[in-house]
Amino acid sequence: MEQEKLYEAGCAALERSDFSQAKELLLQAYQTKKTFKVNYLLFTALKELRDHQMASLLAEDYLLDYLRDDQKLTEYVTEMIYAGKVRKIEMTLNLMSGFMSAKEKDNFMRLFDQTLATVRTQTDVNALTKKLKHLGALDILEQRQVFEASGSLTIAEFVESVSADLVDEDVHPLVRAAILDELRYLGSEKTVTYLLFTGEKQDFVPGDLKELDDYMMYQRLVALLEADLEYAADQKTQILAELKLKLQLLYPKLTAPFTDPEKLYAVLLGKSDLEAQAREFAQALESSLAQWMV
Repeated sequence: MEQEKLYEAGCAALERSDFSQAKELLLQAYQTKKTFKVNYLLFTALKELRDHQMASLLAEDYLLDYLRDDQKLTEYVTEMIYAGKVRKIEMTLNLMSGFMSAKEKDNFMRLFDQTLATVRTQTDVNALTKKLKHLGALDILEQRQVFEASGSLTIAEFVESVSADLVDEDVHPLVRAAILDELRYLGSEKTVTYLLFTGEKQDFVPGDLKELDDYMMYQRLVALLEADLEYAADQKTQILAELKLKLQLLYPKLTAPFTDPEKLYAVLLGKSDLEAQAREFAQALESSLAQWMV
C-alpha cells in the first residue's frame, strides 16, 4: 500500500478510535516517508495506547515542531514524564524558560508538577532514591537498572542522591562514570569528589567537564585505530565500541597513567608487547569490562 493510502487508512482508524490499527498503518506510512504530520498522528495513536516510551522517542524526531506548539508541547511533556524521562524534560523546560512568557512558564511548570504527582501515585520514589544512594550494596546488574530507573527522578532528587556513589569503590566504574556524565549534562556547578579508575580521589565541577568525544585524547586514539593495519575495516567498528567503553572507565581523566596516545592505545587494545605495569593496567580494564558484560 502506498504512503498516501496508508496515511488515509491510519487517519480513518484514528477517527474510529481503533488505535492499534492506526499505529500499524501510520507506522508503515512513517517508515515509507517521514513527515511531521504523520509523526504527530502516530504519536497520538501511541499516546492513546499508553506506549509512553515509543511516543516520547518518536516525538524527538521532530522535537522543534513539538516545542513550537503549546498543545503539542503539553502532550510531549506528559509523555516524557510517563516514560520515566523526568530529568530530561525538566532540563528541556529549564532551557526553554528564557523564551517563555511568565504565563507560559507557570502553565508548563504546573503541568510538570501535576503530571509528576499523578505518575508518582503509581511508583515508590523513596525506595528508588534509597537504592540510588546505596548503589554499592547492589550487584552490577541492579546498579545499572537503578541508574536507568533514576531518569524518573527530578534534577534535585538525583543530585542529592548520588554524591556517595561517586566515591564508593563497590559501585562499578562505568556506573560512576555515567553518574558523573549525567551531572555534567545537567550542568551541575557543585564540586564533587570522584573515585577514579586508578584509585585516586579527585574533585571535579561536573558542569566544567567535556563529553568523551570532545577530548583530544579520544580523537587521537580514534585516529590511531583508523590507521592501524592490524585490523580489517569491518573489525574497527566493534573495536571502537570496546575502546570507547574502556575510555568511559577512565573518564574524566582519559590519560590514566599513560599520557602518550600510542602507549594508551596499546594498553586499551591489550597489545602483546606491553611492559609489566601497562599489562597489569590493561588486565584491570579487561576485568572491569568483563564484569560489566555479564
